[in-house]
Amino acid sequence: MSSWTRELDEASILATKQGWWHVLLFYLLCGLAAIPTSFLVFSQVFTNATPGHWCAPPPELRVLDDELYRNLTVPEQHGVFDSCRAYSVDSREFFVYLERFNRSQDVNTNESFPFNVSTSVITEAILAVRSDEAKKCENGWSFSTELYKRTLVTQYLLVCDADWLPRTSNALFWVGSIFGNLFFGWMSDRYGRRPTILLMILLQVPLSIATSFPGNYWIYVVLRIFCGLFFPALYQLPFILALELMPPAQRTNAGIVVGMLFASGMCLLALLAYALRDWFYLSLATSLPFLLLFGYVFILPESPRWLVGRGRIADAEKVLISIAKRNGITLPRGFLLELHKTIKEEDDLELSNGRMPKIRRTSLREEYIERRISNMPSFKPDFKRIAEINEELNENSLLNANDSKNDDGSESQASNNEKSIILQMSTLRRKSIQIVNRLISIEDDDIENKIMDDQNSEGDCEASLLDIFRYPNIRKKFFILTFNWVAVGVAYNSLSYNTPNLGVDDYLAFFIGGAVELPSYFIAWRCIERYGRRWVFFSFATIGGIACVCCGLVPEDLPWVTVSLAMLGRLSAAACFAVFYVQIGELLPTVLRAQAMGASSFIAGVGLLACPYIVYLAVIFKALPLLIIGVLSIAAGFTSLFLPETLNQPLPQTLGDGELYGRDFKILSCVQEEE
Repeated sequence: MSSWTRELDEASILATKQGWWHVLLFYLLCGLAAIPTSFLVFSQVFTNATPGHWCAPPPELRVLDDELYRNLTVPEQHGVFDSCRAYSVDSREFFVYLERFNRSQDVNTNESFPFNVSTSVITEAILAVRSDEAKKCENGWSFSTELYKRTLVTQYLLVCDADWLPRTSNALFWVGSIFGNLFFGWMSDRYGRRPTILLMILLQVPLSIATSFPGNYWIYVVLRIFCGLFFPALYQLPFILALELMPPAQRTNAGIVVGMLFASGMCLLALLAYALRDWFYLSLATSLPFLLLFGYVFILPESPRWLVGRGRIADAEKVLISIAKRNGITLPRGFLLELHKTIKEEDDLELSNGRMPKIRRTSLREEYIERRISNMPSFKPDFKRIAEINEELNENSLLNANDSKNDDGSESQASNNEKSIILQMSTLRRKSIQIVNRLISIEDDDIENKIMDDQNSEGDCEASLLDIFRYPNIRKKFFILTFNWVAVGVAYNSLSYNTPNLGVDDYLAFFIGGAVELPSYFIAWRCIERYGRRWVFFSFATIGGIACVCCGLVPEDLPWVTVSLAMLGRLSAAACFAVFYVQIGELLPTVLRAQAMGASSFIAGVGLLACPYIVYLAVIFKALPLLIIGVLSIAAGFTSLFLPETLNQPLPQTLGDGELYGRDFKILSCVQEEE
């Protein structure tokens, strides 16, 4: 039994060597992974936004100018108004004061308040009757409408004593994502990529729409927790499927295209939020259009690599034939098995000549030979072909016997007649066998498919997360990848949360944050195609880490230097993520790829919960959060050097492949040329 890695690489090349369908399918999968998830994660930045606010006046005084009342009743310190305290004003005493003033000045009271009173008189009255000490807001809050017409915070008054609710909602979203990623990762490896992705679409789209009609904020929080179950699984699984469908030369494109579309989704979200400025309409605009995703049920294929990993060789071949057909390519039935036989013969020939097969770059010759021998497939004999060959042999034996009797030529005429009768009988019998075979071809095909699947199944069909700890090399790679995910995730999210502090409005700041990521993905794309994964990740991680450390060392009177360094850190962190998603998908074996990525994402999600607390450390020492982010990023860069290079290498299919993959690489090694 072979791991089928080379066979599937060759088959994907054959199925996609021309045509447009696989290109369209690739971008549909990348779009599914990027656009809905960018809206799902970051829409709460605007729906839960907290505009500027201050204590509202009593209902009787709300006809007064908001700015005038705020300036007279709200304490101010360093140009910033207090959001939760104000000097209270008794409306009854205020009107009594005005009435006394009007009588003393003989003012015309025919006009309605406040048009019958000058601003100076109102100012004098408020200053005269307001309390001596500022108190908590007693009449609610007034909100600035400069940036937002309405948010969940303004609708449910989630400020001051209730300001913890929006933060809790954001945190609980990530708690949901932690557990959802584990579940959907397990489901994907157990039941397939296609049904898992379709189930997520079926559940996530209605739940996202339902968040537009919460009733109260706690219902909204619960709905957001359920929505969190689908991120980052909805981001990862279409990416994994695209990775497993595409030929080796295009695998690099998957992570980069997904990253660029994700950044584009962030920019589009900023534009929608700027145009709508109302949480309700923004929520509908970022959920209703995705009803179109239900159309994926008609176009989404299963992963051939997953099917082979489950022992369903015939089904994997059908998927590849279907993709090839839509590309205008005709692949014969049984081509995948023929590829398997051809590659096995080539490998056996190289082994017989004392050389290792080129595709296996490892010095563990004895271990490899043992695996190849133990994994040799047994094929079902083709009984139809055997019967035909036996008939031909019987014909030839009879004809040769007759020829030997007729050496003297005396019985040549009788011999020729006998030959003709024998040939006619043999032809008739052979045609009869063919007709019977056609009549039972459907049943026979099913039997052949089942036997093919049984005899060529991977043996890793029941791979689980515990297998990570049974294989030392897989375990080492898993722990390094998980640490890198935590480090880069903390750096990226912390820098993202800091974007509104750039000194511009929220919409522009968020748009800049998304736009700066676009060149990072393009740069990463070009670099990893030429220089590989590990050295590019190392370079971006260390550059971004140094930039974060330097941010903490810049004096406060040089804000643009800090902004430039922060954008460099954001660019580097985004580029690291683009490289990382390609790298982790190529290092983990197919049979537990989704489960392992889910577990790693679970741990990274727990680490992300620490981001608000890391940022809060600025109250102790302003540079401390950035120093922590920088150190984590630099550490991730150096640990990445302990991972093997994956450029020009086949995807590991089985647990055995994953264990052998990169076991003997050198830390300072570079990309190996493709053979």
